Amino acid sequence: MASIHRLFDRDLVIQRLKVTTGNKRTFQSTATVEGHVQELDKEARQKLGITEGRIWEAWADLEEDIREGDRVIVTVGSSERTFLVTESQPKDYGVNSHLQLMLLEENE
Repeated sequence: MASIHRLFDRDLVIQRLKVTTGNKRTFQSTATVEGHVQELDKEARQKLGITEGRIWEAWADLEEDIREGDRVIVTVGSSERTFLVTESQPKDYGVNSHLQLMLLEENE
């Protein structure tokens, strides 16, 4: 049986809010990981109770430290897309173990 990791076709740049000076915060890169990103289809969004907006799903290695509130940047061709992590769930399914992320595109 083939692993889900064979589908990891993108580099995901992970950014997290960090305190810079005083009480100012800014997103700073914490890691670049391999993963897969795809837009959820209408049926999948409806099952989750999402009626509006474009929601994306990403998969990464189970061991990666990606948290709710992090930012994920993905380069597709010559354009860059920025997402906010709204949910991060470990899925430990044996050969298909992975971290499942729900993403909201920031420019929406």
